[in-house]
Amino acid sequence: MFKLGKGGNKLLRRLMRVDAFLALLVLGILTILGGKHIDFSSVFSAVGRADSAPYEQPDFGPEDAGSSAVLSEHAETDDVVNRHLASMPPAKSCRPVRFLMMNAENYFVKEDKQRSRYKLSIKKEPAREAVADVIASVKPEIVGLIEIGGPMALADLQKRLSARGLVYPYSKVLARAGEDRALAILSMHPFVQDNSRANCKLLGTQRQQMLRGILDVTVKVQDSRYFRVIGAHLKSRVADDPAAATARRTKEARTLAIHLQNVMRGQPRMPIVVYGDWNDGPGDTSLQVLQHGVSEDAALTRVKAQDSRGDSWTIFYEPAQTYHTFDQIFVNRVLRSRRGRSCDSGVVDGEQAAAASDHRAVWCELR
Repeated sequence: MFKLGKGGNKLLRRLMRVDAFLALLVLGILTILGGKHIDFSSVFSAVGRADSAPYEQPDFGPEDAGSSAVLSEHAETDDVVNRHLASMPPAKSCRPVRFLMMNAENYFVKEDKQRSRYKLSIKKEPAREAVADVIASVKPEIVGLIEIGGPMALADLQKRLSARGLVYPYSKVLARAGEDRALAILSMHPFVQDNSRANCKLLGTQRQQMLRGILDVTVKVQDSRYFRVIGAHLKSRVADDPAAATARRTKEARTLAIHLQNVMRGQPRMPIVVYGDWNDGPGDTSLQVLQHGVSEDAALTRVKAQDSRGDSWTIFYEPAQTYHTFDQIFVNRVLRSRRGRSCDSGVVDGEQAAAASDHRAVWCELR
């Protein structure tokens, strides 16, 4: 009988966590080529433990998230956050906090430094005003943004929101070299932790990375409640090879799911909201991977927001003349329980929504 050594078993367990089918396939090939029997008991025992044992932190590659969004006077360690989470006020006694997410569709301004070699079109004034109008119509306290050009673009939007009576003193832009469309967040409340990563190596690959990284900041409101806000923007459907683009989105979703599992196991009482332009709908593989999680304790629940007509679509895809729900908000079990059935949500419609972006904004209440 062929025996795997200690190092072989460790490698095998890692292979199982990436893809059980591939690991079995490799072992089967080795069996055929070597003409020897392989003891598969270690394989199935590794599978059995994978869901209950903590995942090893994946190697996301070198950290490059830019400067931290946390001001020194607000910074809190994990120990402090977990201690405060244990005594967080009950949801019923707390007022709702509105969160809005929006793909601002290429919100580029000339003052930002371009990060790619592609030709960019500066977002026109009426469209910028419309973006601010859409956000102001909901009056959110926290705003998760997608397709922001950079710090100057975010500052431009902040100025327009301030003119509408909405002041967001806390902000973060997460940008990657070579990618002009960045993730960003605005908040009326301070950030106490910033775990964003611009460079996230895709799980199971050597060189590929998430195109826009993972935005990950923890917000603390005045009544000592915490909300950890995590954002992502998966690979576009516009590609020469649609099948490869689909596979890429699934890898990105799996990488994000691993990150979420580590977050939830490190801070099990933390309310978490996950937002993104997923470029996939609720029934597609990438969203199924994300929603079900890599383990039961890392599962997410989708916020089923609707517009004034009862529709949930967030983008009209011109080439195929089809409507899709690509922009979605998810919450973890802690936040789902705290939200209960009384928290509201919605999709912003109307003339300004169409003028602002090809995507419609989605919002929900948090407790």
